[in-house]
Amino acid sequence: MPRTVAVVLANDPGSGFVGSKYLSVVGGITLIDRSLAGASVWPVDEVIVVLGPDAEDIAATLGSWDATIVIDPEWEEGSAASLRVGLDVVMRGPATDLVVIAFADQPEIPASDVSALLDAAEGATAVVPKYRYRRGFPIVLARESWEHLLGLEGDVDLLGLLESHPEGVAEVWFDRLETPRIRIPEDVTGR
Repeated sequence: MPRTVAVVLANDPGSGFVGSKYLSVVGGITLIDRSLAGASVWPVDEVIVVLGPDAEDIAATLGSWDATIVIDPEWEEGSAASLRVGLDVVMRGPATDLVVIAFADQPEIPASDVSALLDAAEGATAVVPKYRYRRGFPIVLARESWEHLLGLEGDVDLLGLLESHPEGVAEVWFDRLETPRIRIPEDVTGR
């Protein structure tokens, strides 16, 4: 069984939030805790959370999750910085075969989705979900793709990058829409 690590990126500051987006209350708990509650039931060996904006405030309020918390001091550079930090931590830890890249502002990803993506990972360099007719997250990356990603800078469209280099990329189709991300305060309403 391949060793798998989830890297949950909390690097998008959002827009219009009073205080940290990740400390917004969603369904009775903070967004970051809700994300970690979801990731805690995924079929992975370890969860790493990369904090960007308001990292110290978020870390001070986190529940007691079995997760490694990492602070990305260069998050303002763009999404590549947090991805590099997460992959660097994975590469310095125990030998790992697969990484699940997810966003902390997309807290309701079912464990069954992650399981289906991991099941399709054998022989692939990356596995992406296709929710109805649109690719989304989380994404599974095999070890051979990590070094290429460590050299990226600025804002990175990981889905676009995989689309422009389709060799070795597998798709798993889901007959429903992608779990929505929380990007603005109105996205919290009704959750």
